[in-house]
Amino acid sequence: MFTFHTPAITDSIQPFYIRSTSTPKPEDITLATFVPQDELSELAALVERYPGPISAVLHIDQPSDLPGTPSPIKRLRAMWASNPKVREQVDIHLITTPATHRQTAIQQQANLHRNLARFFARSDYVLLMDSDGSLPMTNVARSFKEHPQWIEKLRAGNVFVLPGFNVSTTTTSTSQDDMTVADVGLAPALSVANLPADKESLLVYIREGQVSLSEKTWKKTIRNVDFNAWAGQTRLSAIQNYDPYFSPSVVMRRDKMLWCPERFGDNHAACMFELYLSGADFWVLPNDFTVNAATRPENVVSDREQMINTRLYQKFHEESCLKHARAFYAAGEWDSDRARHCRISCQKGMFSFAYLFLVS
Repeated sequence: MFTFHTPAITDSIQPFYIRSTSTPKPEDITLATFVPQDELSELAALVERYPGPISAVLHIDQPSDLPGTPSPIKRLRAMWASNPKVREQVDIHLITTPATHRQTAIQQQANLHRNLARFFARSDYVLLMDSDGSLPMTNVARSFKEHPQWIEKLRAGNVFVLPGFNVSTTTTSTSQDDMTVADVGLAPALSVANLPADKESLLVYIREGQVSLSEKTWKKTIRNVDFNAWAGQTRLSAIQNYDPYFSPSVVMRRDKMLWCPERFGDNHAACMFELYLSGADFWVLPNDFTVNAATRPENVVSDREQMINTRLYQKFHEESCLKHARAFYAAGEWDSDRARHCRISCQKGMFSFAYLFLVS
């Protein structure tokens, strides 16, 4: 971790700024996430939906002494004092942004946040959640307790996918006369209190159009998870044709797994792709899922930033392919089952040149 960060960022990290009153067991699954300083209410939503331990990174601007300046620390302590579940479940790891970095640094360090939340988790396994307002709708830990064989797969370094969904949005206006697109307000089709708590309810909401498929899991160009198959699925299913832009919420080991590449800031797909190339199998959970409640807008990325990130990510694909392929060769494992993901990815599309260079 921290390869692409200056001491001005990393020296401002305070692990366990607030420590939960309970001690997680090693076999627990800790929800690891990042909470934006303007969205502290999401902590309350998380503890209502997730019964287990939570490791959350809070990244704030340098506190100001000016009167009337909002203080996320004061709001956090007020929440901690008033909410017993927050006190019992949540560890907060604080990052304070120096005055020279400010808000843009906070928006672009999501992979650092993911790594820190996972690193400071106090159990052997983590549920790596995005900080986009998504909530786990089911008791993931109970699912694993009911299937001990899944734990064995986790210990072996495999990854379990929670399919993601979005609450649909509807217009808040009743009249369309003389109205431009900018005038039309959007509101979630479901309130947080009415979100589906099980797969059966979820499928009903999808048929009614109140819940839609999240592009992070079900994007048309991504064929990792087939929704029609998942809808009737009662057992684990393995992902066969991996797409490097796949970026779902996952359950994985806390240790002995690769960290998220921090050069991309907010590219969660880079984390998953590295894990896949290193040999991890991805298994889709049959009954667990997440739902984005559509309570806040998505981060806006400029066209220039999007273009730079796309080019960097394409180079990253090639570098990662070559790096893992060389490591498998050096260890004498290129023909092993563990290297099969790398073999397949290195021989197609943008990786073909790196593959030919490696084997020549």
